[in-house]
Amino acid sequence: MISGGPLAAAATVGSLVVGLALTVAGVALAVGASSTAYVADVSRGCLLGFGAMTAALAVTAAAAGPQMVGPASGTQLLVANVLLAGAVGGMINGHRKASLRRRRTTIMRGANRARFINRLLRHEVLNAATIIDGHAELLRGDSADQDRSVDAIRRGAARIESTVNGVGTIADDPADEAVPLAATIDRAVDSVGVEADVDAGDAAESLSVRADDRLSVVFERLIEHAVDARNAERVRIETAVERHAACVTIADDGNVLSDRQRDVLERGSFPEYDDPTNGFALQAASLLIGEYDGSIRVDGSDAPRVTVRLPRTSVDAAAATVGVEYSALRRAVAAGLGAGLVMGGLYWTTSDSLPVIGALYGVESVAVGWVTHMFHSVVFALLFVAGTSRSGLGSRANSPLGGSIVGLAWGVTLWLVAAGLLMPIWLRAVGVPATLPNLPQIGLLGHGLWGVTLGLGYVLFGGRFD
Repeated sequence: MISGGPLAAAATVGSLVVGLALTVAGVALAVGASSTAYVADVSRGCLLGFGAMTAALAVTAAAAGPQMVGPASGTQLLVANVLLAGAVGGMINGHRKASLRRRRTTIMRGANRARFINRLLRHEVLNAATIIDGHAELLRGDSADQDRSVDAIRRGAARIESTVNGVGTIADDPADEAVPLAATIDRAVDSVGVEADVDAGDAAESLSVRADDRLSVVFERLIEHAVDARNAERVRIETAVERHAACVTIADDGNVLSDRQRDVLERGSFPEYDDPTNGFALQAASLLIGEYDGSIRVDGSDAPRVTVRLPRTSVDAAAATVGVEYSALRRAVAAGLGAGLVMGGLYWTTSDSLPVIGALYGVESVAVGWVTHMFHSVVFALLFVAGTSRSGLGSRANSPLGGSIVGLAWGVTLWLVAAGLLMPIWLRAVGVPATLPNLPQIGLLGHGLWGVTLGLGYVLFGGRFD
C-alpha cells in the first residue's frame, strides 16, 4: 500500500518500477540474441545477489527478534528494496564478469596468435633454412647429387614462402564481411586437391556467413589434417543452416582426434610444446574461427566429425544463440511503449481499468496502474516480436499492413487469455473480487488498438521479423 508522505510514495513506486524493470531485463535476456555464457553470467549474478541479501535479512531478523522488525508496511518496503538492490547489483556484477570474460578471451586469442607465429617461424623457417644451407654446401664441389640438392633447396624456399604467407594470414586483423559459404567450401576443397563428398544443401547455396577471405584456410587446414595427420581416405562435408548460424561438418574415416587435438579445436588450448602432428593446422583453424566469433565441436568416437559453427550475416557480431537481435529489442520496447500509451489513454478516458491493473500489484491507484500497464505492454511487445520472428508469419508481417494484422491477432489473443482468464485469477488471489472470465467490449477495443499500434509501430521503426 502507498501510505505516508510524498517521499514514502516515491520510495514505494520506485521499488515497483525497479522490480518491473528487472523483469523486463530478464525477458529481454530470454528472447534476445545474447550468448549463452553472457546470459548465464548475468542470471547467476542476479540470483547470487538476491540470495546474499536474503541471507543477510534472515540473519538480521533472527538476531533482532520479531519485536525489532517494525511495522508490517515498513518492513515490506525495506525487504523489497534490499532484495531488489541485491538482484540489480548482482546483474551489474554479472554483466561486468561477462565483459571481463570476453576481454580475457580476446587477450588469450592474441597471445595464442603470437605463440603460433613464433612456433611457425622457429619450426618451419629454421628447418627450411637448415636444409638450404646444407644442400648449398654440397653444391660447392662436383657432386653427383647436385640435382637432388637443387630440388631440396627449391622445396625449402617454397616452404619458407608458404610459411611467410601463413604467418600473414594469421597476423591479419579480421574483417567484418559477408562470405558466401558454399563457394568458400568448394574453393578450399579445390585448393587441397583431395576427393571430398560435398553436400551443401539447397539452403546453403546462397548463404553468407560473417567472416573474411581467410575462411577457406580453415576448411583447408581441417581437411589437410584429416588426410595427412590422421590418414583419412574419405572426407565428407555437410552443411546445416540454423536460424542465426551455419554449421559445416567435416566427417572422415581417419584416426580419432586425441584429447589434445580436441582441446586445441574446441577450447583454443595450445599445447605447451611444438608438435606439428598436433598441429599447426588445427591451431590455425582454431585461431581463425575464434576471430569470427564462431565455435568448433568435435564428435564421434569411431568416425570423427568436426563441426564449425559460424554466425550468419543477419546477426550482430556478438550474437551466438537463437533470439532477437539487440536493435530489434530496442525497437520492440519503443513500439511497446507507444502502444501502451495509446491503450492506456483509451482506458483512462473511457473506463476505470487502470486502477484495477494497479491492484494486481497491491495498489489500486491510477499512477501505479499506468506504471504496471506500461510494463505489461513492453513485456508482451518483446514476446510478440520474438514469437512472430520464430513463426512462419515473419515474412508476411514485414509490411505495415502485415505487421498491423499480426499485431491485431496478438492483441485479441491477450484479451482472451491474459485479460479474460489470467487477470481475474490474479485479482482473486490478491483479494480483489473479479468475474471469471472477464471479457468486456472496452477490453477487446483496447487490446485490438494496442496490437495494431504495436505491429505498425515496430515495422515503421525499421523492425523486421526475421
